[in-house]
Amino acid sequence: MNNQPEPMRLGDELSREQAQAMLKFYCRTLNNLGYSPKAFSDVGAKVGASIYSAGKFEVMNHARWMCDQIEVFVRQNRMAKAYRWIGMVQGILFMGGVFSIEELKKHNSVGTGS
Repeated sequence: MNNQPEPMRLGDELSREQAQAMLKFYCRTLNNLGYSPKAFSDVGAKVGASIYSAGKFEVMNHARWMCDQIEVFVRQNRMAKAYRWIGMVQGILFMGGVFSIEELKKHNSVGTGS
């Protein structure tokens, strides 16, 4: 378990339950789109000029892998890290054309993604 104190709460964090519901929804969405959890083999490598280039498939697989890792962070009560990674996954989903910013904002307010 991580014994480090969590940063000061700002009042608008997702609850653990909301984070878990979002992750479940994002996993299901990525699975339904044909992506599988797979981390980049070389995290120092650049994917390409944009997410729309040949690297999109690898980026979306990486996002699916990140969802599994975030679930581990939540179980370990590493919520600050989980929140940062959820934001990254949401950025990938936006840039990958899966969700609009408006849809993602709704996911943040209800945490279920539905």
